[in-house]
Amino acid sequence: MAWTPGTRIGSYEIVDVLGHGGMSEVFRVRHLISDRVEAMKILLSASSTNTEMLERFTREIRLLANLNHPNIAALHTAFHHDNQLVMVMEYVDGADLGSRLGSRGATLNQALDYMRQVLVALSYAHSLNIIHRDIKPSNIMITPDERVKLLDFGLALSSPDSRLTMTGALVGSMHYIAPEQISGEPHDARSDLYAAGVMLYEMITGRLPFEGTTYPQVIAAHLQHRPLTPNTINAAVPEALSNLAIKALAKNKKERWQTADDFLAALNAIQMGDASQVHIQPKQTSSKREGQTSYQPEHLTEITRKLATHVGPIASVLVRRASSSCNNLRELCDQVANEIESADGKKKFLDSVRSIRAGN
Repeated sequence: MAWTPGTRIGSYEIVDVLGHGGMSEVFRVRHLISDRVEAMKILLSASSTNTEMLERFTREIRLLANLNHPNIAALHTAFHHDNQLVMVMEYVDGADLGSRLGSRGATLNQALDYMRQVLVALSYAHSLNIIHRDIKPSNIMITPDERVKLLDFGLALSSPDSRLTMTGALVGSMHYIAPEQISGEPHDARSDLYAAGVMLYEMITGRLPFEGTTYPQVIAAHLQHRPLTPNTINAAVPEALSNLAIKALAKNKKERWQTADDFLAALNAIQMGDASQVHIQPKQTSSKREGQTSYQPEHLTEITRKLATHVGPIASVLVRRASSSCNNLRELCDQVANEIESADGKKKFLDSVRSIRAGN
C-alpha cells in the first residue's frame, strides 16, 4: 500500500512526507478528531520480517515512552496497521540544525544556547541510562522560538546489546561518531558527548573538526588526528571555549567531559563578552556532507534495482540514505551491501555493481 497525502491510517490522515530513515518513513499527519498535526513514523513493511530492525523500532518506541522533556520530541502513541508498526510523535515545526547553520550560520551566543539545550536533553536521557548514539545536526530541530528538540532515538540503547548492531556495520554518522564506536570498544554516554563536541566545534568555527574526501579518511581522522583548536580557526572564540570544545573531542573517553552536566557547567562558566554576537558562517568544503547528493540518477537507479533483488522494495530507501552520507559510489555500494544479511548475497550484489564501483 502506498501511503500518500490523503491516505487514512486509523484516526490519522497523511498530509505529506517529512523524510526517510534507514528502515522507515516519516509523514506529517492530521488527527481526524482533534485536528492536531503530528509526525508519524512507519517501519517499512519490507523490513518488518527483519528481526533486528523490528527490535530497534520497538525499542525506540519503548524508550521514548519513558521520556518526557521539553527538549525531546515526545511520543504520543504507537500501534499496528496492516501488519506495519506505526509510531505517532510530536510534530516539530522548524528546521534541523544542519539546515539552519547551512542557510545563515549562527552567532557564537546562539551556538552556545543550542548546545546548552542539547546538553540538557542529553543529561535527562543519560539519567535514565539512555544513550542516543546518533547525535548530529540533522537530529536536532530548532523551532521558530529557538527551542531545541532532539529527535530520532532509533539507534539509542538503554544498555549495551551487541545483537542490535549488524556485524561489520558502524552505528552512527561518520562525521560525528566517537572513536570507541568505530573501534568496537564499549561506548557509553561519553560517546554522545563526543558527538555534541563535534557539533559545538562546527558551530563556533564554521567547519568540522575532522574532514576528508572519503569515508576512510574521516574515520581515520577520528581515530588518529588532533583537530586544530577553534580559536586558531576563529580568533573571536574565547580560549576557554576553544579548550572546552577540544576536551569534548578527546580520543580517550576518560579524558573528555564525563557527564552532560559537567560539560554544561563548563559551558555556562564561559565569559563571552563582545564575542557573543560574532557571526559564524559555515565554510563551504569539497567534502561530502549529509544531505548533499552528486550522483548520476542512472547510477542510483541501477544500484537500487540490483539491491532490490536481495532486500526487496526497501532498497530505494537504503540507497537514498546512503547517497546523503557517502562520498562516492564505491562507498555507497559498500554501505548498502551491509544491509544484505547473507554473505553470499552481499558478494553477489557487489559483483553485480562492480563496474559502477570501478567507474566512480
